[in-house]
Amino acid sequence: MKIHLVIFAFMIMSLMSCSSFSLVNSEVYDHDALASHKTFHIVDLKMGTLPPQVDSETYECIVEAIRTQMLERGYRESANSPLLINFAITVHNDTVLTPPGSKETDGPHYSGTYPCYIYPQEYYWASHYLDAGVIDGIYEDGVLTIDVVNIKKKEPLFTSSVASIVDIDGNYRNDSEIDKAVILLFSDYPVAPMPQYRD
Repeated sequence: MKIHLVIFAFMIMSLMSCSSFSLVNSEVYDHDALASHKTFHIVDLKMGTLPPQVDSETYECIVEAIRTQMLERGYRESANSPLLINFAITVHNDTVLTPPGSKETDGPHYSGTYPCYIYPQEYYWASHYLDAGVIDGIYEDGVLTIDVVNIKKKEPLFTSSVASIVDIDGNYRNDSEIDKAVILLFSDYPVAPMPQYRD
């Protein structure tokens, strides 16, 4: 009987220690290019609009978490950097949004739930909708996706998606939870954090 209790207690502790996030997708397209860049900039609202149902507080929290990950890897933030970090949140919205100046896309928007990028992804990665159609889980509500792109050359270098920054009640998670989600987004990023930031 004691053995059963010990096993049960161990299972409960294991479940409690599990991350509440899961990595949906992570792809490195050009390791050398990522390593050669020394600066970055994060998409801002001058480049596009917030996804539906996303407020400025959630946006700022995601931006700060991304900034932390890049600074810990030795990059310096610069508005003139060709290395753009764009992000999307998958949201349910029955109206396909077409940002001003962008062409309409017939991407695989399942049941009106699709990744909404701040800077339209089609400007640098026209074929991604064809690729994304086979990525399980990317169309679930609350999936956070980042694209790291050489924006001058329109070359995607890294993409990663994590589920989910929305809780079971449909609310966005708090700052510390979003930090954890972004840490997981960067878990396969080919440039490691500097030694002082490693666990």
